Amino acid sequence: METSLQVIDSFIDGERVDPDALKAALAESAGRDYFVDVWMLREAVQREAAAEAAPPSAFTAVAVPRREPRRWMIAAAIAGALISGYAIGYRTTGRVAAPTVAAPAPAITVSAPPPTAFPVPAPTRVIQLEFHPATTAGGD
Repeated sequence: METSLQVIDSFIDGERVDPDALKAALAESAGRDYFVDVWMLREAVQREAAAEAAPPSAFTAVAVPRREPRRWMIAAAIAGALISGYAIGYRTTGRVAAPTVAAPAPAITVSAPPPTAFPVPAPTRVIQLEFHPATTAGGD
């Protein structure tokens, strides 16, 4: 069977103890003195452990807010992109290339889509288009 001081130790450690045994242990003056001493020792150890775990207040980290890019930097970037795009476009399209003659396009037949919303009347005239490339370069 446990002694009266072991019952007090178990109680302070958070273990389940017999209530009658605890009352008997605290009924003696030696048990009460032991209870107070152990409780104070436990509190001192917990306070010291908490002080070691927490950083000192003099060395607390300060969060530095993140700076947003300034508006003039954004405007300069947009202007630079526009100017460089204009310069590249001018250099590549500023020269006149010799005209090229494309191959004749194949004949295209266009058929009307089937009527869906309302009836379409029959055509009265059919126009046939043929595309021929220009044989003269001057356009006269």
